[in-house]
Amino acid sequence: MLLDNNTEALAKAEAKLAERYGRDVVRSCVCDVTSEEKVRDSFAAVAREFGGLDILIANAGIASSAPIEETTIELWRKNYDVLVEGYFLASRAAFPLLKLQKGGSIIFIGSKNALAATPNASAYASAKAAALHLARCLALEGAEAGIRVNVVNPDAVIRGSHIWDGDWRQERASAYGIDAGDELEEFYRKRSMLKRSVLPEDVAEAVYYFASDASAKSTIRQNPERWQRSVVHAVGRLPASTQTGTGQEEAQ
Repeated sequence: MLLDNNTEALAKAEAKLAERYGRDVVRSCVCDVTSEEKVRDSFAAVAREFGGLDILIANAGIASSAPIEETTIELWRKNYDVLVEGYFLASRAAFPLLKLQKGGSIIFIGSKNALAATPNASAYASAKAAALHLARCLALEGAEAGIRVNVVNPDAVIRGSHIWDGDWRQERASAYGIDAGDELEEFYRKRSMLKRSVLPEDVAEAVYYFASDASAKSTIRQNPERWQRSVVHAVGRLPASTQTGTGQEEAQ
């Protein structure tokens, strides 16, 4: 079941998946994660169409950049409405369905900014941090029922991102005093330990791991703040310092 408030993007995604996997296993529902009613109705549709719920991937996202003195209360609330309350509403709707099936997996798409501060993005970064801690709380509440909760925290997934196609790209480049074109992409690539760009398929592989039985004993675990593809495959063997917490696309 695909949920999105962008009807055009939702229709394209549904058609693409239906063509590949068959229409019988793909459904979609227009949903605004900031609406309690629409979230409730969407999860009712999941239960009606598929008989229950096994996996929730919370991936709704926005991004904003502004110095603290230019951060309006509207901008602050918009970030928290989507990135915190939206994830809360989706998780709350998922819990009863997962309990009926005696377990399942919840995966949040977080951000490296949930762990590391960044200039001129206090609303976005603090909301991501709040969602990360929400995941920790959910992992504790869900463990007895077999519900696992993990968070993937990517850094600067630029390719294929609607967030990076908007003002965010120019705003982040301005924050670092560099050009918004290839120089920005090179900046993010070079600051990673392995000097490699993080791509959408890298995020998808991390999500697949946490959704699959390969991570059946993993909950409230967190990828390193600047993970790369090789780390995703080694997630069960990460240093202890990277395993103390829990896990849209990012954006510093």
